[in-house]
Amino acid sequence: MPETKPAKKPSWRFTSLKNLRAAPRSFLHHPEPRAIGSFVRGEQLLAGQFIFAGRLVEGADSSIWNVRPPSMAFLEATQSFSWLEDLAAIGDGAARKQAQKWLLEWIESFGQGSKIGWSPGLAGKRVIHWCSHAMFLLKGLSPKQSNAVFKSLGRQVNFLSNNWKSMPEGLEKFTALTGMIYAGLSLEGCEYALRPALKGLAASCHAWIGEDGRIPTRSPETLAEVFTLLTWVAKLQAATGHAADPAIADALERIAPGLRALRFGDGGLARFHGGGRGVEGQLDQSLADAGLRASTTRSQFMGYERLSAGRITVIMDAAASPDAHCSPLGFEMASGRWPMLVNCGPGARQGGLWANACAQAAAHNALTLEGESPARAKVQVERAQDLESIWLSAQHEGFAKGFGLTHERRLLVATNGQQFSGEDRLFPQVPVDEDPHPADVLSSPIRGHSYMLHFHLHPEVEAVKDEHGIALTLPNADVWNFKQEGGLTCLLDSIYLDRTHTAPRATKQIVVMARTLDYVGAIRWRFTKT
Repeated sequence: MPETKPAKKPSWRFTSLKNLRAAPRSFLHHPEPRAIGSFVRGEQLLAGQFIFAGRLVEGADSSIWNVRPPSMAFLEATQSFSWLEDLAAIGDGAARKQAQKWLLEWIESFGQGSKIGWSPGLAGKRVIHWCSHAMFLLKGLSPKQSNAVFKSLGRQVNFLSNNWKSMPEGLEKFTALTGMIYAGLSLEGCEYALRPALKGLAASCHAWIGEDGRIPTRSPETLAEVFTLLTWVAKLQAATGHAADPAIADALERIAPGLRALRFGDGGLARFHGGGRGVEGQLDQSLADAGLRASTTRSQFMGYERLSAGRITVIMDAAASPDAHCSPLGFEMASGRWPMLVNCGPGARQGGLWANACAQAAAHNALTLEGESPARAKVQVERAQDLESIWLSAQHEGFAKGFGLTHERRLLVATNGQQFSGEDRLFPQVPVDEDPHPADVLSSPIRGHSYMLHFHLHPEVEAVKDEHGIALTLPNADVWNFKQEGGLTCLLDSIYLDRTHTAPRATKQIVVMARTLDYVGAIRWRFTKT
């Protein structure tokens, strides 16, 4: 896949100190904290273990601002003040004292509007966290210290007001506008920010969220984060006696059914297009806050196909990629609450090399041809169901330009939940005698190409290979057997990345290797529960 060039960073406007609006004077309303913090992460912070964006930096007795960030994602995580949720989860005097110390240090070092930490997205997150934990933060502060906090809040709200219109549509803009709404509903003196922010949020809901609830990036985790922000706004409006915004309510109704289609039995999201499983418990809380009655789970949403029967759930990427991520016809599969076949995960938090590697088809449960990922191409899908099984057939022409081949994948789930099987075929777009293939392919002395099927296993799945196939044991002691016809089976190393671990976790992948013959190849495979 061609690499996309990074977007040029905009230049944000900072208002001079003498032209700032008057600082807010007090809280009109204290928003209820809705982000989920971790008692364990809070204890790690107090012990000087800073774990952000999948990286660990230890600095006992050190300020969080004295730690050298190993990545931009790490820096942004500290500047967003998301760690306030973890210290608030402890909630004792020591945690409050540490939170206040780091808050006042931030105001002193970064609060004047320096470039570090000052983007509308980060400012929006800070305002949300500061407002949500105001009682936790302000208790015991001197009047001078409290005034510094209010003055900094005013400066950040002013910054948001000056810059949100310059932001491209996306999650960061939703975050910035939510921060303005929190300030407008919570802070005396910031009411000016409320109306334009609500108007801007309504416009973004119409512009970025499709009629069926999809978003352009097709990242399930990003969609869940947008949904969570909208539920926070709706709950805050209700708590402060404001009428529900019709655009927000409509967006929530469009998104909720699709999010349910992208979840597995344990509540985690399908991990595609740079997204992870989501913060544990957060989506459950957001769906509950939305108060929308669950309807029949969709089988198709945002370019993903869902197959579910018995305790088996399969979610497959069946649409053209909107970005550099390449996962056409890749899927994830779970048995009940246990993930079994997974993608390698979001690599961006580990740096550019990991991000690029995890965006390739080989990092998904997908097919690679001569080690290459397919080009961006339209995907065609057909579905059917009978009393014994649910199946779908999908194909794309992402290998047409370089190899003159079409890839078709057929998936079948038995209605009793005891078997998940499939067939992957490669074949010419038209009969071989019409010579549709590229000249460099036809000139090859060997009329065939090597291809691989990748099946990445969750780290908690134990795999043992024998002469009969591969036995997979899940944490609940369920055993599944893998067999295939048409290729050579290998059990190779793989990795698994998620936000709960600071480094890639070692795991295994089943790889089936084969070659096309006269531009045709086929592998049949199945996972059977014993």
